[in-house]
Amino acid sequence: MKPAARDGELRIKVLGLKARFALSMSLALAVVMAVTAVLLYATTARLLDTARDDSLGRATRFTHEPAAPQVETQGRSGPQGVQVFPYQSSQGPGRLFRHETGGQAGVPLDRFDLFVPDSPRGSGDLLRIIAVICVAVLVVAAGVSVWVASTVSRPVLKLIDDVRQLAKGDLSHRVKTDGPGEIRLLARALDRMATDLSEGQESKLELSVRERELELATGVRDALLPAGTPLIEGYDLGAAFLASPRFGGDFHDFVQRVDGKWGVLVCDVSGRGIPAALVGSIARAYLRAELARAGEVSEAFQRVNRWLAGDVRRGVFVSALYALLEPAEGRVTVACAGHKIPLLRVCAADGQLRVVQPEGIALGLDKGSVFERCLQVVEVPLEPGDRLVLTNSAPVRIANGAGEELGEKAFYARVKRHATADTTQFLRALRRDLEQYAGEPGFQEDLSIVTVARNA
Repeated sequence: MKPAARDGELRIKVLGLKARFALSMSLALAVVMAVTAVLLYATTARLLDTARDDSLGRATRFTHEPAAPQVETQGRSGPQGVQVFPYQSSQGPGRLFRHETGGQAGVPLDRFDLFVPDSPRGSGDLLRIIAVICVAVLVVAAGVSVWVASTVSRPVLKLIDDVRQLAKGDLSHRVKTDGPGEIRLLARALDRMATDLSEGQESKLELSVRERELELATGVRDALLPAGTPLIEGYDLGAAFLASPRFGGDFHDFVQRVDGKWGVLVCDVSGRGIPAALVGSIARAYLRAELARAGEVSEAFQRVNRWLAGDVRRGVFVSALYALLEPAEGRVTVACAGHKIPLLRVCAADGQLRVVQPEGIALGLDKGSVFERCLQVVEVPLEPGDRLVLTNSAPVRIANGAGEELGEKAFYARVKRHATADTTQFLRALRRDLEQYAGEPGFQEDLSIVTVARNA
């Protein structure tokens, strides 16, 4: 999955925790302030009306009482030209409101005095109202805070439980939660982390299995190869095995018979990997055991076919090309069990390359009658200076950078070109040509090449 796509999955189109908290607190405080303003206005208006009526009533009553209060001489001008003088009486402090008219141009002076005692009742009630409203605001704010905290803490506690499950190694546990955007985003991030860890664990396990398979297959492949090349007087034998990353069960071998003759064997195994390597090891064991006997080559192949067909599942097969060398006679007995690449013989007399490919089907395809009826064995002379080449089918299937296979004709031409060199140089030159054709990708299949040259 691309990083951009994965980041897109983690986007939450809802209000975040910060926005939700700010909006919740703002709405709650707006409601509280509106209610507070209404209550404060109504209460203040009521208190003002009550205080006004009380003050006027007390002022009227106090003004007509006979006891005169002590009025200060210094006053201040109030609204509407009314003079305000503080005074002190037996009932407490107060204010004298005095209004005078006339007193000029023969107009008699008319004075009106109103004594208003101070009353602390209105201010006390207003203070209590303000205190109650402040307490109410604090209570509502605390309630909203608790609600927001609960909204956040519930999904967080759920996330804690999910993290504990993941920490125990349960990577299949899915993290799902509801809540503010940040919490859901964190849940998705944890879920993605668990998925990535699970995939990484599976990849690591798969890589470990692949490494063990490769190690096992490499061991089996090494066991399929001969320990060395036999030394036969008058003949020069050599072999090359070029390994590839796509290991299989293909192999070559040298088998010495009890009568002193030597057999050269090259086999192709269907499939790849450990199953093919195991089939190759079984086929090699059967072939070595039977071809080491002194007897007819065809009978040895028939017995191996019957055993192998009974051991492998249907559709699995092994093709084989076998050349039994009779050094004293200078003769080779050839058998082919469904092998695609024939025996190549480069004749020293005329320099021509000839192919030898007797009839036959692969080992394991048929349990008896068809295999025995198709199998042919031929004899080929090996004159001084002649060279024989046996390979599996991999050399002709080598592909270059453009995906074009080498093919049989091009491979045969390279064999013919280097056939006159000694065996070591022949194998080295042939390998160089094949590597040059394959280029950077290299070989995609294991290559087995065996050659037998009779000294001139």
